[in-house]
Amino acid sequence: MQRRSLEQRVTTLEQHMQELRDLPKRMAGVESQILQLREETRDGFSAIRSELLAEIRAGNQESRNFMRALYEDLIARIATIGEPNS
Repeated sequence: MQRRSLEQRVTTLEQHMQELRDLPKRMAGVESQILQLREETRDGFSAIRSELLAEIRAGNQESRNFMRALYEDLIARIATIGEPNS
């Protein structure tokens, strides 16, 4: 393995140091992206939750309507059973 000159080593060290100086800016950018992703994810889940709750409520109302129809049919049948035979 060939030894590098002092100048080459210093140049490499300077390049590494420049990369390290840029690191806080890059980390701030990543932090900003993470915060944005977090907000978008929260908003997305909130929208999905709202849609699901609306669908559940609609389904509940549909079930109530169906149960009411069954109840009314049952009452009508009971009334028919109680009528004298013709």
